[in-house]
Amino acid sequence: MKKNLVVQANTLIEAHYKQTYTVQEQRTVLWIISEIHREDRFLTKKYEHKSIKISAKKYAEMMDISVDNVYRDADKIADNLGSKRFTIKTPTGWINLGWISSMEYKQGEGTIEVLIAPGILPFIIGLKEEGNFTSFQLENILYLQSAHAIKLYQLLSQRKGLGNREIALDEFRSLLGIENTKTYNSYGKIKEKILEVSKREINKKTDLTISYSEIKKRRKVEAIKFKITQKTTQETKADNTVSA
Repeated sequence: MKKNLVVQANTLIEAHYKQTYTVQEQRTVLWIISEIHREDRFLTKKYEHKSIKISAKKYAEMMDISVDNVYRDADKIADNLGSKRFTIKTPTGWINLGWISSMEYKQGEGTIEVLIAPGILPFIIGLKEEGNFTSFQLENILYLQSAHAIKLYQLLSQRKGLGNREIALDEFRSLLGIENTKTYNSYGKIKEKILEVSKREINKKTDLTISYSEIKKRRKVEAIKFKITQKTTQETKADNTVSA
């Protein structure tokens, strides 16, 4: 997985989730994107169906699940991903999409095959011609144990060249799919359970170092401003060695 590059349109990174995702679901989505890039980086958007195959053993390792339970756990992940939707803003409005059309476990072959939902292909294929995309190594998110950290890592990777990103609090809730979750009604809970956890994980286990500050209006937090620094290759390798 170390050589797998995740390349996606910036609009896909900024997709607004309708529900929260588990770590395994996020990893599956980003693995799918990385595999499509690895196999089809020289292709264009000329086809409607694309399947990705992986051995059940490798899938279990990537998802951090028992290979003995991969049949059961992969079925649950597939069921959840098949029903989850997200919204991408377009120049003329928005589009509501899903990630996969199907996931199949082939016991005799010991493989898992995923059929990609055709609607997302334009957001992950042929992007170099357009230029409005972000890329990062899949390895960076495989060590993260928080699904919110995985989403935040993508949002901040998108602006690592600028070194900062400001996100309105309501926008942040929508991006992470937590706007209808009572647990995160208060900023205090968002800070405790998402921002602080994500900051620790991203700083320790990825190629980024981040910090954040609160933008307030009449003592109420209205936005979060992130500072983003790219680590050196040596720093990233040292962190991943410790994490592994």
